Order: sequence, then structure tokens, then C-alpha cells
Amino acid sequence: MQQQPTCTSLRVRSPQDAQIIFHAVALGVLPMVTRRLDTEERRSITSGCVFVWEERGPSPEATGLGIERWTDGKRWGPSRVRDEFLFYQERDPEPVDVDPNSDSDTTIGSSPLAQPGVPHEYVRVSLVKQTYSVFVETPTRGRKKWHLIAYFTHDSLDYLRTVSDLPDLARIVVPPGNYRSARHNTSRNSRAQRDERPHPFTPYAPYPSPPRLVAQPSNGGPIERSGHASPPDGQSLAPLTYLQNLAPPRRHPLDEEALMAFCPRLC
Repeated sequence: MQQQPTCTSLRVRSPQDAQIIFHAVALGVLPMVTRRLDTEERRSITSGCVFVWEERGPSPEATGLGIERWTDGKRWGPSRVRDEFLFYQERDPEPVDVDPNSDSDTTIGSSPLAQPGVPHEYVRVSLVKQTYSVFVETPTRGRKKWHLIAYFTHDSLDYLRTVSDLPDLARIVVPPGNYRSARHNTSRNSRAQRDERPHPFTPYAPYPSPPRLVAQPSNGGPIERSGHASPPDGQSLAPLTYLQNLAPPRRHPLDEEALMAFCPRLC
């Protein structure tokens, strides 16, 4: 039996919509996809298809549930992030065989140059894949990771339904905290917030220098004055002349003795 999508003709507008769909699956209102799509099921993917599936855990033999990874047989461009969703643009959609004698509405895109009665191909509109992942605590199997995959085209987006249009979904109230976004990382977010804060301004503080001896004109005797003098008021950096007048730090006594032994005249 062909496996059906969780929803059809539906678009997911926000993480809140996604969580309503997740909770509808948990309540049994909507079905969960339990295995990878086969070839026919992949070909049946159209705009508005939504799939919810559970990622296989480290011990799948214990339950036999879950899918290791999602495959749809299509080629996708790089991901783009928006509102906790990942979006992928389809690349090089495969051509679709069209029977010109068919009464189906799917024969759009037929060429006026096509010969009557001869099947021809047309390239369908590129799909966009929208993904959202959460962690959920199940009653009997512990913590699991659920994924939502939604497909749409930009041309058909305004014609798709929303959860507000479906009574079975519109009445669902999601318990707070039941579905935690798998993209949410508290430590990473807090670190990014710290990095974005401006660093506090540290005013200039000169390195301390040893005491220096200066002449005292009144009695001719030297007095000791601390070298921790502050720069003139109103300046954030010490003037060059101030720095040039600072006495160099004295050498260690052992260094003084060693220099005196080799160069007594220089010390």
C-alpha cells in the first residue's frame, strides 16, 4: 500500500504551525511516515505535501521504529535559515511525461509544437523544501527527534491551506514545552549574545614605576617622590614628555653586582 503524506495541500507558516502538526501526530489525528519513501511515493510529492517522521535512535532494534535519514530523490541547493526553518531550492527538476490525449489537468505546460497523439515532456516548476526538527518526550520511549518536511512552490503558496483552515487542527492546543526546537542551543545563543555586547571601555592606566629621586631646591636634599603620577587632567593617554621623564626601573641587586664585576665604570 502506498504511504500517504501526513498532510496535503497545506503550508506551514511558522514554528507554531509546525508544532500543531507535531501534536496532531502525537494525538493520532494525523499519521506519521514510518519508512522511507519508495520510487512511486517520491514521484507523488507535490506542492502542499507535508511529512512528519521520527529519526531512528541509536538502538532501532529495540523498537523497530524511525527513519535513518530522509530521501526524496531530488537535487537541492544549499540551505537557507529563516525562523528556525531550513529552506532548500530544488535544482534541475526532472522532466515529466505528458500524454496529450489525457483529460487530466496535469497536462499543463504542453508545447504548441507538440504533435497530436505523441507523448512529450515538460519541466515542472521547482519545489522548495522546508524542514523543521524538534525533540519530544514520548510517554513510553523517552526522548525522540521528530522532523517535519514540507514542499511547496512559490506560485501555489497562496492557494494552499493553513492549520487555521482545518477544524481538526485549528482546535488543537499544544502544551508549552512539549516540542523543543532542535536548532535551539542555549549555550551557543548566550555566547553569541555576550560576543555582541560592547566591551567595557578601559581608560589608560600607566604601568607603575619605581620611586625616583628629584632635587629639592629649598634645602638641597633629595626627597623621594612616587612615580605613580597621573597624566594631566582631561587626557586619556599620557604625554610623551611624561613618559620620557620616568626613571627606568632599578636592576636586581644580583644583576648590579654582576655588572660591576665586568664593567665597573658603566655602573
